[in-house]
Amino acid sequence: MKLKSLLVLFLLLLLSLPQTLVAKDKETPFTLNGKLVPPVVAKVNGVALTAEVLQRELFAFRFQSKQMGKEIEPAEEYSIARELLQSVVARELIVQKAASLGITITDEKVKLQLKNIEDQFPSHKMFITALAFQHMNIASLKDKIRRTLLEDEVMRREIAPKVKVSDEAILKYYEDNRTRFTKPVLYRVSHIHIATISPAGKAEDKASQEKAERLTKMINAEAEEKINSLLKKVQAGGDFADLAKRFSEDDATKEAGGFLGELHPGSTLPEISEAMVKLKEEETSGVIQSKFGYHILKLDEIIPSKLIPFSATKTDIMNLLLKIETKKLFTIYVEELGNSADIKVFL
Repeated sequence: MKLKSLLVLFLLLLLSLPQTLVAKDKETPFTLNGKLVPPVVAKVNGVALTAEVLQRELFAFRFQSKQMGKEIEPAEEYSIARELLQSVVARELIVQKAASLGITITDEKVKLQLKNIEDQFPSHKMFITALAFQHMNIASLKDKIRRTLLEDEVMRREIAPKVKVSDEAILKYYEDNRTRFTKPVLYRVSHIHIATISPAGKAEDKASQEKAERLTKMINAEAEEKINSLLKKVQAGGDFADLAKRFSEDDATKEAGGFLGELHPGSTLPEISEAMVKLKEEETSGVIQSKFGYHILKLDEIIPSKLIPFSATKTDIMNLLLKIETKKLFTIYVEELGNSADIKVFL
């Protein structure tokens, strides 16, 4: 459900923030460009929308933008708040439409979704803290859940029956996006791995530092000697899988003869990828060094790039297009609700 996938993620992200910010943020008056926001920011058919609701929306937007590496400048907040207010108004229009259609959401459904969200947190206290950080409490979260469920139900009743996607449209999407339905070239690769250790950190005294550095060099020199010895065995015709089982230090793959899997170049370490694509089937590499140590690769098979048949993707494409069309029609639906509503904005 949309509420669970979005709201839970947002709440969990909030747990990483310093809790001292909670009280501080709650004490700060809600202003935009230095001006105090009025207690009621809009009315929809006479129903007041409070500044508190808009403040929560702006806080969430600011937080999510920060997570994506973008800081919201003070000069941007007013225009952003106006756009967010349009979304708040739209949601109120949907709630009112749901009421006119006789749609109701039971307390049991709301409580179930509330529990699903709270269960994502290690404790009730942390859940309440995260809510408070968003200027929310249990009551306001329940209201948000109820409104989201009402929106889902209005969409199901009013929009879903009208959404149609033709076979021609599905085929066209497939033809226009063939690269999306093409499996990349895959490489069935095995390796023998000998681990190295990273240089020691700074010690308290020079003698300890020098001792740690000598130990690191000694261990890594032994690893290099071992991998070179194994390379000679491989080059002399030794069974690669057997050598991997006996000597590889990658516990995750050694029992399978060093089998790493069916890899594409972007799915593994750059050093492995670079060597892998240069090998021919049944060919082995020289010694490759990565941040994890030394490796010897064996390319078992190259699996060619393959276009997934239309028959295997048709249902997925249909569902995607249905979602796109539903969203489009729902946007138009809400705009029409707004055109016939009495909306006053005080921001």
